[in-house]
Amino acid sequence: MSETTKQALLEAACKVIAEQGLERLRTQSVAETAGCSKALLHYHYGSRRELVLAAFTYSDDRAAETARHRSETAESGLETVRSLLLAWAGDDGDMRRHWIVWAEMWRWSMFDRELREPVADRHAAFVRSLAEAIACGTRDGSVDARVDVEHAAQRLAACSGSFGDQAVIGIKSPDEVRAALTAAIAHELAP
Repeated sequence: MSETTKQALLEAACKVIAEQGLERLRTQSVAETAGCSKALLHYHYGSRRELVLAAFTYSDDRAAETARHRSETAESGLETVRSLLLAWAGDDGDMRRHWIVWAEMWRWSMFDRELREPVADRHAAFVRSLAEAIACGTRDGSVDARVDVEHAAQRLAACSGSFGDQAVIGIKSPDEVRAALTAAIAHELAP
């Protein structure tokens, strides 16, 4: 499969998930959105589940890359934490779509044990990236040295998850989410 076809199928699957949710995802809709036949989609992704897992991985990889890219210019561990968390609270449509795909997989994995491991692995990677940035901040003095790095990373990830869900469904605006995350970061990490 060419990388262009693969990317088109995964982009289409993410778009359909973000617009209709996993419950209503139909491979025919994904094929139409990608501009290919349903047979071609099934040739490359043997089942709906296989397609959904590939789309989730693709979406999460892209979102993580965006967050990493935004944190590259951070001058301290604290700034890296801010960059990583606030990247998810952006106004752009791509990050919103990634958030919806993530939330749908999280919800779906509650009812499907086989999906829990990939979701848990991705969540653990996010928490690890926060913990690494927090630990860097304790070393460079931008984060209080007494902070329990692992627990703070877990709590900030939980805040990010809750506030992200609120933004997606319209309870909070992206500006309100950024303000709430900034306050949570200050509360958890301030020297």
